[in-house]
Amino acid sequence: MNCKLKGAFIKHLEVELFPGEEFYAEKGALIYIEEGLDMNSEFNGNSLGKLLGSTISGESLMIVHYRNNTPQPRRLVIGSRGGMIHFKLSGSEIICNRGAYVASNKKVDLSAKLSLSGFLGGIGGLLQRVSGDATIFLSTHGDPIIVDLSPGQAITIDEQHFLALEGIPENRISPQFSARNLFGGEGLRMLSVRGPGKVYLNP
Repeated sequence: MNCKLKGAFIKHLEVELFPGEEFYAEKGALIYIEEGLDMNSEFNGNSLGKLLGSTISGESLMIVHYRNNTPQPRRLVIGSRGGMIHFKLSGSEIICNRGAYVASNKKVDLSAKLSLSGFLGGIGGLLQRVSGDATIFLSTHGDPIIVDLSPGQAITIDEQHFLALEGIPENRISPQFSARNLFGGEGLRMLSVRGPGKVYLNP
């Protein structure tokens, strides 16, 4: 399988599937598909709980499954509302904005993540958890900023630019309230994030 992000500001994903390979994408993300690729809609979870969790996290009840049953490579192209970034999950998870998931090369678990710190810090109390063993693609507002925090290192982020957290648990994020933030034009609340781990921000 070959996956290439193309474009400048607004990127699209070009996927070349070899015979027998599969791909998954959110409903409505397809730009075009070559003749010979099978496309089927499936429930976005194998239980009522997973279906509800996926829906609450901002995704559709259905996910689209693509499979190449031909003897030749076939191409499909996926789009998003802005840019895209890819992550490699190896039996791990990433916490991101609600509805950020676009596609993956394998089926992943999509569920809601309740976060009191996120709610108080302005990024929302209902986030999206993506977990599994796959390469996933998330929607961004442009080329994302990636901050790799070392142990103990902390940054304070504006809630409007939050995209995702990798390797950072709930107990290392906290709301920060300050009148200086308000007078500086950033609003009364921001979110403090402490490493180790990665923070992904929309520009």
